[in-house]
Amino acid sequence: MRSEKADPAGDDGTPEHVPPPPPPLPSLWRDDRLRRAMGVVLMAASFVYVGWIAAELRAADLWLSLPFLSANVFLVLLLFVTVCTNWRRLAPDVPGPERFAAPDVAVLVPTYNEPPAMVRRTLESVLAQNWPHERLVIVVGDDGHRTAVREMVEDLRNRHPGAVLHYHLPPRKNTPERRGDAKDGNLNSMLAFVADAHPAIGFIETRDADDLVGDPDFLRHTVGHLARRPGVAFVQTIKDSRVSPGDPFGNRRRFFYRGIMLSRAANDSAFPCGSGLVWRRAHLELIGGFPTWNLVEDLYSGYLALQRGLRGAYLPVLGAVGQVAPEDVPNVYKQLGTWALDTLRIFFWKSPLTARGLSFRQRLQFLETGLFYISSVPTLVLMLTPALCLLCDVRMFRTDVVAHIAYSIFYVTLLGVYMFVLGNGTSWREVWRAKQMWVGMTFVYINACARAVLYGPGRKPEYRVTRKEQRAGLYLKEVAPQIALLALCVAALVRHLVQKYPGGLSSEIDLGSIFWVANYGVLLLCFIRRSWFGVRAGHREGRPCQPGPIRNASAGSPIGSCKALSTGSVSAVSSPPNRSRTGTSGRTSS
Repeated sequence: MRSEKADPAGDDGTPEHVPPPPPPLPSLWRDDRLRRAMGVVLMAASFVYVGWIAAELRAADLWLSLPFLSANVFLVLLLFVTVCTNWRRLAPDVPGPERFAAPDVAVLVPTYNEPPAMVRRTLESVLAQNWPHERLVIVVGDDGHRTAVREMVEDLRNRHPGAVLHYHLPPRKNTPERRGDAKDGNLNSMLAFVADAHPAIGFIETRDADDLVGDPDFLRHTVGHLARRPGVAFVQTIKDSRVSPGDPFGNRRRFFYRGIMLSRAANDSAFPCGSGLVWRRAHLELIGGFPTWNLVEDLYSGYLALQRGLRGAYLPVLGAVGQVAPEDVPNVYKQLGTWALDTLRIFFWKSPLTARGLSFRQRLQFLETGLFYISSVPTLVLMLTPALCLLCDVRMFRTDVVAHIAYSIFYVTLLGVYMFVLGNGTSWREVWRAKQMWVGMTFVYINACARAVLYGPGRKPEYRVTRKEQRAGLYLKEVAPQIALLALCVAALVRHLVQKYPGGLSSEIDLGSIFWVANYGVLLLCFIRRSWFGVRAGHREGRPCQPGPIRNASAGSPIGSCKALSTGSVSAVSSPPNRSRTGTSGRTSS
């Protein structure tokens, strides 16, 4: 393990290099039989559970019991698709980087409002790779048209004469010369520039302006993979982030990158996640460059490539490490909401069920991604119906209370174990945090569903760049729906207990509904607590969060922490031990 002192720091104390990814997983997580067996057991239990719900519904209270049954049927359907899509999985191993004659690679770095120092650290990490400088062409596309960025690129060009660095000005937004409104337009402009200025280049890397190179052999892994496999159009790698202690908003997305993405790749359904990504230029041009139909270009570009019969690949090497991750509620809403809306527009208007060129397994993979976000609607139903049962003194089932709570606890436990197995060694704490984030983001995802439908296929919602600074504050307004739902749960629970418990614990107490209300109430409370994450006396709002020293990921510690800001610091609010896409972004799905 490298010590923290081994990382040379930039002007602000931020390390410029990152450690290698974690060591290979224990043999337990390599065995497909464990994951498949758990999937079969869970599906059997799901069918029994749903069958029991259907058999025990009370005809007199169908206004509550039927929505509860329908929501469970939908989620069991999603679970069945998840078991199928994760039946096959690549081994989490990566061969050592090959030593071969390095071809020319163009690295496209689009920037808009990132601080010049942040962009500089990204470019220096690109230059620090194990790749000959004379084979690197770095293009910085500045949508902000900023003098400070141009001067920074010129300074790096003088310091690294062996590499070719270009400062590129894409056409202004909303002009006829521009192809794409946001990042897609910047990337397409840089791609056209590379085609004119460096026509022999065969490989294109896209790297977000705030993403450091994680593995010094990143290009040797990815370009080597493309060189050996002519049919592969792109290679995606792991994206990680520097986060506050405990990763309160699940920005590292280990569940997705170290678990679900291996299943995507095994089913020829790996897709680009924007950064830590290398394209074969000929295949990128075959799909018309970076697509402009969707909000962001990454997922949809891979979707189009697969429809053309091309293949994508995924390598579990640390390709990108975000210098800053969203850790205030409005910024989290913006990022995760954009990914949800982006995915749902594809699901509704370019449906994997009807899209030409996809195999059955690929259709199933993208179907799961869309269903994941749509399941926010039945999730809300599952939160409301038990609370209304307690509030209105209604029983959904004819069975005794012990059977109801026994079925519920057993099923939730089995589902948690399966999610843990799917995570390929992701900790219980991270799985629990993923549940908190899913429940807390329910209203955001429902809003994304509505916007995807209402905007239609021909009108694209406005895209806003994710803010590159943390703005700690008391965001109670943003979590008002969650607070209202939590208040409903608490009021229902208190009313039911006051009304039923004075006579002692008896069959009059609805233990099953109490269990579900308590379960979702705790998850909601955990998310609401994040609405004031980072608030501390002396903190100055609007300052960028500067990650502290990076620790070796193999030690299980977070990739980074927030250092003191001004006279105060960003406090690590302790959080309980979490599609894309899952994602997510990267995007997570579970």
